[in-house]
Amino acid sequence: MNDHILIIGAGPAGAVAAKLLATWGHQVVVIHRPGGEQERLGESIPPSASKLLAEIGAMDAIAGAGFLPWRGNTVWWADGPARVESFGDSASGYQVVRRDFDELLRRLAVSAGAEIRQGRVTDADIANAAIVIDASGRAGVLARRRELRVEGTGPRTIAVAGTWRSAGGWPGVHDDSHTLVASYTDGWAWSVPVGRQLRQFSVMVDPARTSLARGGASREVYLAEIAKAQPFAPMLAHADLVEGPWGADASVYSAQRYSGPGFLLVGDAGSAIDPLSSFGVKKALASAWLGAIAAHTALVRPAMADQALAFFDRRERDVFAAAQRQAARFATDAAARVAHPYWTARAESSIDDDGELDANDLVADAGVQKAFADLRARSSVSLTRGRDVNVEPRAAVRGHEIVLEPHIVTPAWPRAGPRCRPSCC
Repeated sequence: MNDHILIIGAGPAGAVAAKLLATWGHQVVVIHRPGGEQERLGESIPPSASKLLAEIGAMDAIAGAGFLPWRGNTVWWADGPARVESFGDSASGYQVVRRDFDELLRRLAVSAGAEIRQGRVTDADIANAAIVIDASGRAGVLARRRELRVEGTGPRTIAVAGTWRSAGGWPGVHDDSHTLVASYTDGWAWSVPVGRQLRQFSVMVDPARTSLARGGASREVYLAEIAKAQPFAPMLAHADLVEGPWGADASVYSAQRYSGPGFLLVGDAGSAIDPLSSFGVKKALASAWLGAIAAHTALVRPAMADQALAFFDRRERDVFAAAQRQAARFATDAAARVAHPYWTARAESSIDDDGELDANDLVADAGVQKAFADLRARSSVSLTRGRDVNVEPRAAVRGHEIVLEPHIVTPAWPRAGPRCRPSCC
């Protein structure tokens, strides 16, 4: 009997979706293939993810896991001086190693009642489930079987990482908790702390455009590339490479659609954003949260299934588009100072746009801000609904379900914006 939810993959997205759905009373089976280079990487989880972590019931476990704090960034971008960007107000995120972070989330899923099995997913596994959530990351098990994966047409990006140890600290680092980012002529590098005296240093290269030291061993290629990030030179001068290097594909892709009758593509199974945009793990967590809500709604309110799945699909598209716009802005800044194909190709990369207003851009618009300031300054105000303004039912998240509620819509903003709580961008 098709009475359980099948989740493919137990990375952050799969484990979170499993934990939530099991908590809400569903029978959840997760099929997981352990391993992969992604689990060796260090990742940064921003302070803005705290509400999301609390919503998925993981905040206490993560706060008590001993992960290193993340209090900000130090950035050397486009030949500019170092920018120290502290979060302020004592805000702090987390620097995590993926294998430890993922294992914590898997334990939470099992504690909630989810069953995690190791192995390969079969056609019978998929056919026997009430709903299937593909959370298999870049493998995209269901996404590829159903030919939904859309490979990016822009430049490719490969991450090459290594872990370094320095007993004498890291010269030039304003705060040991900071993520470090440095651009150079034909690539960029970043670094995160992963333990006492340990930091991962990664380079983001383009096989077609980065002038790699080809022909040598992987260690020599990596060392030659990381040496291009000049701000990192004094940090590595007296440090030792103790693990790696290893490589991982970091190229962009998306999906023709992110959901349909009986399935959802969650996290990196649906799309991978340019690492320039940052916040990849937060994106996966937010996708899992909303995907679990959509799946739950489809199962407990069958009449709302189409609306719930369409809402999830649109939200995934919005998140992908917003991340690509942000990455393009960073690349444009670098290309303005460094006329190299690595940066110009990324600055020129475009994404499909449906022409609808973006809520984040609208909030930041100077005209909108001036209008709100004018309203606040008035002692009273009388409003009249415009001819093009209507009130229509639109999808919104309420609790653990997606519901239809009256929203104000206009021809320029017919969807009225997705209503998600907590904020998942």
